[in-house]
Amino acid sequence: MSQTMLTVALPIALAWMMYCVGLNLSTADFKRVGQYPGRVLMGLVAQLLGLPLLAYVIITLFALPEPVAIGLWLLALAPGGASSNAISHMSGGDSALSISMTAVSSLIIPFSLPLMLLLVVPDAQLVFPLKTAILQLTAVTLVPVLLGMSTRHWAKGEWFARFSHFASRSALGALFLTVMVTVAANTGVFHQLFSVASVAAISLCVTGMLLGAFVAKMLRGDKVLAKTLAIEVGVQNAGTAIFVAVVQLQRPELALTPLLYGLLMNLPAFGLIYVYQRRKLASA
Repeated sequence: MSQTMLTVALPIALAWMMYCVGLNLSTADFKRVGQYPGRVLMGLVAQLLGLPLLAYVIITLFALPEPVAIGLWLLALAPGGASSNAISHMSGGDSALSISMTAVSSLIIPFSLPLMLLLVVPDAQLVFPLKTAILQLTAVTLVPVLLGMSTRHWAKGEWFARFSHFASRSALGALFLTVMVTVAANTGVFHQLFSVASVAAISLCVTGMLLGAFVAKMLRGDKVLAKTLAIEVGVQNAGTAIFVAVVQLQRPELALTPLLYGLLMNLPAFGLIYVYQRRKLASA
């Protein structure tokens, strides 16, 4: 049952969140991002280079045991994902910038992750499924977003306004469902919630968010940019890290840190969403 939830319910929930994101986007959003290529470039540098450096500092500072350390390294090498796009949207970030960064990083990860992983696990022989990675990203991110944008472009009238309002509210429920599905499928990790692996996972998330906000400040961006880069840099793709650990390296013990991260990273994410939604309701 838990396997079915992971393979069916989770992708559907993620796809719905991205459809809701698309309902609030237009081509003008992406044209605006094209006017600021420096933001995308600096965000990607923070993701692909800054996060591994932060992971190295955390591994050294806490003297992490090998399984936990390699799991954290896997996380640092797997940026972005549909969840970061949805979190950015629901917390008032720049959705177009978030999606653009995810799309670009997804094309880089299949090459950067195996190569940089060799620095930590020299004997690892990885064959990263490039076609699978691209198809999965397309299925849960790009296609739903395009469908949402198409719906917004063609649909008119009061019914669409009601539907859009319902979709925006239900997106938060879909995000909650992804958390519950992950917990239900991995109840065995609860005894590790107060371990050094949890400390390392949440430390990577929080320091990554701070790094993203710092990059936004360097770019002299506003609060929206700071929030977007904080989420994009701080929210990693735990699913990819777990896939590499279990399927490619065939070492399930390395998946502990990414799994804990997948649960704990929701704490600061929900915090950002809660604050934004409260302010939105107060100003309505």
